Amino acid sequence: MDNTTKDLTTVHNFQLQTRARSAPRMLECYWYLPPQGYIKVNTKGASRGNPGNTGWAAVYRDHNGTVIGTCVGGLGVAMNYEVESIAIVEGIMKAIEQVQAIWDKIKLSNIELRITSSWRGVNFATDHCANKGIGLNRGCKQWWNGKPPFLTQLENPELTYY
Repeated sequence: MDNTTKDLTTVHNFQLQTRARSAPRMLECYWYLPPQGYIKVNTKGASRGNPGNTGWAAVYRDHNGTVIGTCVGGLGVAMNYEVESIAIVEGIMKAIEQVQAIWDKIKLSNIELRITSSWRGVNFATDHCANKGIGLNRGCKQWWNGKPPFLTQLENPELTYY
């Protein structure tokens, strides 16, 4: 129940006992740049239903916030937690694929992999891309060097999101 006039009128008409729902809390969210020398991979899965047709995306940004690559994929019908997990794996695998020429050197050195999560409010660019993936066939992937033309807004590390 959302405490709308319609909800409250319906509850009243049926003479039901109710308890008012707490007002939602507004939380400040931030998108952070990766440290110099790192690439940040934001991943996201999207689903139309659960289970439903799904897609995933990974957006790669450097320490300046510049989009250096974007990958979108279709997964077909799946559960939402599956597509979220696959988005992470695909994002990492595509990063490795893109740097395959130097990967042998990299894997001999110490690699630091940081996995964090963020609120959807500060991952909207990847969310938009993942929704594009829903329209792709299972196993179909698309790669753009840089920012794809349909991605018009990016997270800004200098802004506060709610």
